[in-house]
Amino acid sequence: MDEDAASSLESYLLLILSDSNLPTGGFIASAGLESYYSHGFMTHQHADFITPTLTFVEHTLLNYSTAVVPYMQAAYLLTQSYLHKHHDLDTTLTALARLDWHHHTLLLNHVARRASMIQGMALLSLYMRSFSETNAVYADASQALMEQLRKGIRRGGAQLQGGALSLSPPALAGHLPTCIGAFSCCIGLSMERMVHLNLFLQARNLMSCSIRLNTLGPYMSHQLLARPLRGMVEQCMKTTSRLAADKLYTQSLPPKAPTTATTPHAAWDDWDWDDEEPDAGDIDTS
Repeated sequence: MDEDAASSLESYLLLILSDSNLPTGGFIASAGLESYYSHGFMTHQHADFITPTLTFVEHTLLNYSTAVVPYMQAAYLLTQSYLHKHHDLDTTLTALARLDWHHHTLLLNHVARRASMIQGMALLSLYMRSFSETNAVYADASQALMEQLRKGIRRGGAQLQGGALSLSPPALAGHLPTCIGAFSCCIGLSMERMVHLNLFLQARNLMSCSIRLNTLGPYMSHQLLARPLRGMVEQCMKTTSRLAADKLYTQSLPPKAPTTATTPHAAWDDWDWDDEEPDAGDIDTS
C-alpha cells in the first residue's frame, strides 16, 4: 500500500472510530465526572458549570496522556513487532499479558477496572466482527493475535472472578489501553493518529457525560469541543513522550534465555592470558 492510500485509509478509519454509536461501551464510565459533580466540586464558588468542567477535563486529559497513553503505545509497539515478525505469537501474547497486568495493578478503583476490562473485550469483539479484513497485508497474523487475546481474556476473567490475586500469561484482564494498542496496529492506524483519536474521544466522552448530567447543553458542549478542548488535546499531543512507552515495551518482553556457555571453566576460555605476564619487578631472581 502506497503512502497516499495508507493516509486515505487512516482518514476513513478515523471517521468510523469517532462514531459515538460504535459498540465499545463508551458511556460505561464518566472518568470520575459524575462523582466530581455529586460531591459539589462543580458548584462550589462557581457561577456556572463551564469553568469547573474545563478544569476537570484539562486535568483528566493530562492524567490520561501520562498514565494511560503509554500503555496504548507499548501495546502498539509489541503488536507492530509481531506483525513485522520480530517476535513470534507466543512471545507477543506473553508481553501483552505482562503489560496488561502492570496496568491492572495501577487501577486502584474497582469501577475503573471493570469499565476498562469491559471496553477492552468489546473492542476486540468489534475487530473480529467488523475490522478483521481492514489491513489485508497482515490480516492472517492480526486475526490469530486477536483470537488468542480474546481466549486469554476469557481465561483471565474467569480466574479473577474466582478470586485470583494475580494473572500469569497467557491469561490477561484485557484492559482498554492494551486492546486499543493492538487493535489500532492491526487495522493499520498509525501510533500518532491512535493517540490523537483517543485523546479526543476522552474529551468528547466527558462532554457527553456533562450533557447526561445536565450541567452543559449540547450546543455548549460542542462549542467547548470546537475551541478550548481542541487546544487541550493538541497540548497533550505535544507533551506526550515515547520514553515511558519504550520502557514499558522493553520491560514487558519476557527475559531472554542465557546464551553463554555454562561449563565450569567456560569463562576461562575467553580470558586474555597475555595480560597475565608478570612484571619484571614481580619475578623473584634471588
